[in-house]
Amino acid sequence: MHANAAAGVPARLEALGTAAGLDRAALHSQLAAALSVVLHLVRDRAGRRRIAEVHVLERDPSGLVRTVPALRWGAEAFVHERGWERLRGLLDSEFFEGGRHG
Repeated sequence: MHANAAAGVPARLEALGTAAGLDRAALHSQLAAALSVVLHLVRDRAGRRRIAEVHVLERDPSGLVRTVPALRWGAEAFVHERGWERLRGLLDSEFFEGGRHG
């Protein structure tokens, strides 16, 4: 999916969901069930794609899904953002330790 930033993914999916006949609440339920992480790619000066930011998804008090920055590329390495602990928990989960994909 193309979005100008990771934070724009829910809005892009809302537009696609509307075109498919889903209301906003149904789309956000599907989104929350299907995705946990959004990777935003950019092109570097040489034209190669690289990860610019990683966001985790969470529901806000109204039930809508929003992205929360977890990592962003800094001057030389990734910088932890406020969603880092959630991302770390996802990476440490049973899913990656031999559960469904082990």
